[in-house]
Amino acid sequence: MNAVGPISVICLLGVDLLGSGCRTVSLPPADLAATGWETQETAAVWRPRAAAPELAGELLVAHHSNGSQFVQFSKQGLPLVTARMTTNAWEITSSLRSHGWSRPLGSTGPPDRVLWFQLHELPPHPGSHSRWQRQTEPDGAWKLLNPRTGETLIGLALP
Repeated sequence: MNAVGPISVICLLGVDLLGSGCRTVSLPPADLAATGWETQETAAVWRPRAAAPELAGELLVAHHSNGSQFVQFSKQGLPLVTARMTTNAWEITSSLRSHGWSRPLGSTGPPDRVLWFQLHELPPHPGSHSRWQRQTEPDGAWKLLNPRTGETLIGLALP
């Protein structure tokens, strides 16, 4: 793995999110074993922008009956990015940075430009007004693409 890749990914994520809000919130830890959570997992390949190298890893997507969501992209057991949304806030953290980003949930929801908030289920179904496009392969694999930035996430077909 290219050592510059993950660091530049987090830097880009931070720059992208700086203008998203003005107040930080702290979310309690998610307990995905608690009643109400449904989880899905698949192998995935993430490219943070058009010129960046691809990162192969595992993708975990979970949603709770109360509307909370949890998404984690990890490589060999190390969480690279974790995105969470509760009924009143959203948060993104990374193991590569000492801090994360979190904001109260406004009337518009979490930032549409952030890939991880497009993954409510697998395969993902971005909204009609989303900047994300979904492509499906004949074998059931799927790809989310942001044509403006070149960021992509490819997931394998689920059994």
